[in-house]
Amino acid sequence: MDSTAAPGSAPDPEVFLDRVVDLDHSRYERLTAMTDYRRDPGEARILYLCRRLVAGGSSMTETGSEETFVMKIKIQYAKDHARRQISRNHVSDIYRVPPRPASDDPREPLPGPSVTTVAEIAALRKFQREDLAGVPHLVATKCSRQGSNGPFPGGYVSYIVMTVMPGRDLMASMFWSLDDVVKEEIRDAFVILLKNIWRLGIAPCDCALRNIIWDPNLRRCSIVDFEHYEAAKDPINMTAREEMQRWGIVQRPPPSHWAVEWGLYKDP
Repeated sequence: MDSTAAPGSAPDPEVFLDRVVDLDHSRYERLTAMTDYRRDPGEARILYLCRRLVAGGSSMTETGSEETFVMKIKIQYAKDHARRQISRNHVSDIYRVPPRPASDDPREPLPGPSVTTVAEIAALRKFQREDLAGVPHLVATKCSRQGSNGPFPGGYVSYIVMTVMPGRDLMASMFWSLDDVVKEEIRDAFVILLKNIWRLGIAPCDCALRNIIWDPNLRRCSIVDFEHYEAAKDPINMTAREEMQRWGIVQRPPPSHWAVEWGLYKDP
């Protein structure tokens, strides 16, 4: 079956994604979408809630548990401009993926997964191994090829199933409208968690309110999205206030000049 999307438009992922996917000897059923279908240069992505299925006679049934997971799906879409740039700037050498062939033919499918996916899997696996709270743990992963109805037939489709972090992200929670006492509680929990992540050698690069989650019932802070990170320094050298400013939970002082704000010049 061919994709029904109009030329240049983003195809409906329901057209080419299976509802149930086999991953690491288990089957996972996609449920509701958590994001829209986002098309980036070279790759598109979408997140779903999902659940694990178990064999039940001749069919698959629910596990009987209400536990759900996050399924991140990334699909090769077009020429992968960002691959080598990301490899140079954000991902350690051990996570590098060989560059495209010398021809750099944008019509050539890549085996995948992308560099950012490889890096994220490594981080989630490390969190799982160290049993670190407040970050997603890897549950299952798989990379396969798209069928003829995909946006880039023969290109990769990568799946990552990870644990769900309870609560709401601070962007949706309108962090700056929260009570001052709650904001301070979140800041304290955030710094402790970020130091624990740094201790594992991971310093997240995508620092934003949308990637910090707060559960008001458990009083627990979580951090998500580890596609881009750098090798972390010893957390004993962390300047907590600067990190909180980078993530948007503490206000920054006004820049001395527009060139400083744009990163073109540093104050002496």
